[in-house]
Amino acid sequence: MTDLHTHILPGIDDGCRTPEESIAMLREQTRQGVDTVALTPHFYRGKEKPSTFLQRREEAWQTLQNALARLPEEERNQLPRLILGAEVAYAPGIWEWPELMQLCYEGTKVLLLELPGDQWNEEMFRQIYNLISRTGITPTIAHVERYFHHRDFWRLLEMQLPMQISAATLLYPLGRKRACKFLEEQECVLISDCHNLDYRTPNMGKAVDWLRRKKGNEMARICVKNTDWAFKNT
Repeated sequence: MTDLHTHILPGIDDGCRTPEESIAMLREQTRQGVDTVALTPHFYRGKEKPSTFLQRREEAWQTLQNALARLPEEERNQLPRLILGAEVAYAPGIWEWPELMQLCYEGTKVLLLELPGDQWNEEMFRQIYNLISRTGITPTIAHVERYFHHRDFWRLLEMQLPMQISAATLLYPLGRKRACKFLEEQECVLISDCHNLDYRTPNMGKAVDWLRRKKGNEMARICVKNTDWAFKNT
C-alpha cells in the first residue's frame, strides 16, 4: 500500500521534528501495511523561493538518510520505500516556476497541489489549466474533503484531476458519510497526511480496515488499488 501524502521528513515543516520521530513514523507505516511512502513537506511560495525550499528539503533528506543508515540492515530493509515530493500551496503564476518539476513526485510529472480554503476565482482555475497545458504536469488535489462544501467544487470535479482524500475522514464520525459517498462516486486516492505520533498519526491501515468492516472487501480493495495505481502508473 502506498501513502502519497506525509509530513515525515524531519525538521522542515510542521511535521516530524527529529529523524528519530521520522523513523518511529515509518515503523508505524510498516506495521499498518504501507510499503511506499512519499515525503511531501509543505511549500509556500509566499514564504520562500523554490530554490531555498529545495535546499532545505535536501538537507532534511540527508539527515533522515543518515539516521536510517545507523539502523540494523534487517530493520532498514523492512521500512517503506521513500519517494521525495512536496505539498505545494497554490500561488498565482505557479505554472511559470522554473523549479516546478523538482517539486513533483520524484520521477514523475505529478504535483501535489494544495488549494486555498476560500477565495477561489477564475484566475485560479486559469492557472491550473495553464499548469496542465503548458507544462505537461498533472496536479493532484490534496485533502479534497476540505473543499466538499465549496460553492465551486463542481468546477474542480469537471477538471477530472486526481484527488486525495484523508484517511482520517473515515475514522471520525464528522464528515464520514460524505467521504464514503465521494469514495463510491469518484476514483480517489486515500492518504494519511500524517504529521506526528500524537494526533495526526499514520492511519492508512486503520482506514482500510474500517472500510473493510463497514463497506465490504470490494470497496476496500478498490480504495487500495486506486492508492497504489496512482503512483505506479505515473
